[in-house]
Amino acid sequence: MKKLNRFLKRHLSEIRTVKIVVAAMLGLMVLIDLVLVTLEGKDFPTFSYVVKNLRHRLIWFTFLYGGLVAKIFYNRKVGEQEKEVTGLLAFFSMVFLLFVIGRNLETAPSLFLQVLLLVSGGILAYRAWPQYE
Repeated sequence: MKKLNRFLKRHLSEIRTVKIVVAAMLGLMVLIDLVLVTLEGKDFPTFSYVVKNLRHRLIWFTFLYGGLVAKIFYNRKVGEQEKEVTGLLAFFSMVFLLFVIGRNLETAPSLFLQVLLLVSGGILAYRAWPQYE
């Protein structure tokens, strides 16, 4: 815990910069979505439309999101000396496989399946893609 506090105190300016960048990106996304909603009559798709109507094609994104959240917040450190690339390739090959499967689906997956994809992405990232020291 002391190491974490010391790390956070040393990197306060970087943390503020990251917060500003993320907030600016979120604001920009909301602004773009508002503009697209006003132009919806001219056949411009909004983010909401894409997520609602193309949900079956975005199952790879749900898996990727779960894996990246697990990698960022619940990263597992291993003392062994191995290459991290093998876990990275295993994770992204699964993302690619889900991308291909999602392109062939006709209907949107159920909420249970989406939660299962989210959790399995986190588990795979945690188990197969650890941070080697």
